[in-house]
Amino acid sequence: MRPPRQWSQERISPYPWEQDALDHVRQLMPHAEPYRAWAAFSFTAQSGRVNECDLLIAVPAGLFLVEIKSHPGQLHNTGSTWNFRGQDRTRTITNPLHFNDMKSKELKSQLQCAARKLGISDRVVPRIEPAVFLSAPDLESRLDEVQQIKVFGRDDGASGLKRIWQDFLGLPPDRPERRITPEFSRHTLPQLLKAIGIRQSATHLRFGEAWKMEPHPLDAGPSWEDRLASRDDGMVQEEGRVRIYLVSQMATEAARKATERAARREYQVLQGINHRGIVDAVEFREHQGGPAILFRHRHTDLRLDQ
Repeated sequence: MRPPRQWSQERISPYPWEQDALDHVRQLMPHAEPYRAWAAFSFTAQSGRVNECDLLIAVPAGLFLVEIKSHPGQLHNTGSTWNFRGQDRTRTITNPLHFNDMKSKELKSQLQCAARKLGISDRVVPRIEPAVFLSAPDLESRLDEVQQIKVFGRDDGASGLKRIWQDFLGLPPDRPERRITPEFSRHTLPQLLKAIGIRQSATHLRFGEAWKMEPHPLDAGPSWEDRLASRDDGMVQEEGRVRIYLVSQMATEAARKATERAARREYQVLQGINHRGIVDAVEFREHQGGPAILFRHRHTDLRLDQ
């Protein structure tokens, strides 16, 4: 029988492909300590960014943050740009490991902060290693050696990638001192995750009352992130892109106001400009992550470098 709360997921993912990937890992995870997992949650980083996480999993070999992508077809890369050539179309993304690495570091920082507040040594928080799980059953990967680093496929597939469990999560620790103990996974880690307030709430995915944003960022930088957004009220269907100017949780009032002024300036400068190479700024409003601008955008639009 699986230990209570060994797999923590408050509700089924709205994306069937994502839930299938989570179920794939869950079925392979032993019913024993120190195996523990938290699926489909979000947390707020000190930068103010609300990070969506697919899977945080503790195994004997360490603590891993796994990003799930399920695009089908044949995968090629040009540098860090990945192209999935499916039957219907080609999907282009940037190697998600880079952004997931930033999320891993921000999550560790928040856990260490929580440990100090609880009177626990922050040294108990191990390094959180990022990884990418390409879970489409019919994926054929032709990534080069560099882009394959920390990228895994299904255990029951023939993607050409290393297997997510047999070749990664199920391995013993490479060094004994890195081993995750049952005490840490059963008590300390859940306590720290509760302290930083991981949640299933989707309020940060709203822009006003009408617009709903995608849970995974389209693009991101140290002080901003872009998310695809859509509005469907029965009569009007629109697409857009929301840029959120992140305000650090530790920011002074002066720094917060400076960020808001910069965002407002960008919005105001773009008003009245009509050029096919410059996107229209439609609306400015406050978001829980910081000031935000809604731009006109279609999901098929690509960056110039893509």
